[in-house]
Amino acid sequence: MNSAAQQPDDQLEQALAMILAARKYRYIHPGLARDVAAAELAKGRSVKEAVKAAKNQLHQSAAAYIRRKLNYDDALHELRTAVAAARRGPGSDPSGDPSVRTLLHGLMAAHASTYERLPVLDRLYTQLFQKLPPVRSVLDIACGLHPLARPWMALSPDAAYYAFDIFADQIEFLNRFFDAMGYAGAAIQRNALDDKGMPPADIAFLLKTVPCLEQIESGASERLLHRIEAPILIVSFANQTLSGRKQGMAQQYAAGFLAQIKKAGWQADSLIYPSELVYIVEKR
Repeated sequence: MNSAAQQPDDQLEQALAMILAARKYRYIHPGLARDVAAAELAKGRSVKEAVKAAKNQLHQSAAAYIRRKLNYDDALHELRTAVAAARRGPGSDPSGDPSVRTLLHGLMAAHASTYERLPVLDRLYTQLFQKLPPVRSVLDIACGLHPLARPWMALSPDAAYYAFDIFADQIEFLNRFFDAMGYAGAAIQRNALDDKGMPPADIAFLLKTVPCLEQIESGASERLLHRIEAPILIVSFANQTLSGRKQGMAQQYAAGFLAQIKKAGWQADSLIYPSELVYIVEKR
């Protein structure tokens, strides 16, 4: 059957299969890929054109942030070895062990979002958690490799940490990371644009996430902010493109976000770093 004779559902299934067959997108959330492909087909594009446009959209909003593809099995082997050595030491807590932190530091360099944060890692979380009440549960939306920064956070090992992202292989790795470190919580493959319920938490991270959601669907970030069952939101904006250009970009993207905060009647404080503008939003 040629594309002209296909029904829209047939075209969508064909487009989805072509996207998921690509090596870069074989682990991506199928629902997100389907939604993006459907939006492109709705513009009257052919299947081939829709697939190309959908891949570009998925690249810009997600895949482009992967700086280096990790071998997750090797990374877990190194981590477990370092954790075992840390637990034999005097401190016995792997979260504070220098070797464990050095390894996690290197792993976070594989994702652009956490890579840009590495120079201020210690300072950022110290300053951030000083502004927060005691935190017993965390929600991390579109997390990337950010959960690997948990040892730098003022959290007890039994604090529940729920991480959502769209890549299944990354989610599996994060669950194995939690297990290796003895952390409570879970990583879940989830499309942040889905109108599904989320576990309540004391704080919710949306780090460099808002612009990516808006690229896919205008207005999606505002809906998400209201759906999150957390009294405090940690929302950040990158101050440069992935290629390192456009200083001051954070303020440009944050303008619409701040308008949403004002409209909702919420309060916001901020922390400013060379590569990132962080807002601490108190929902009321």
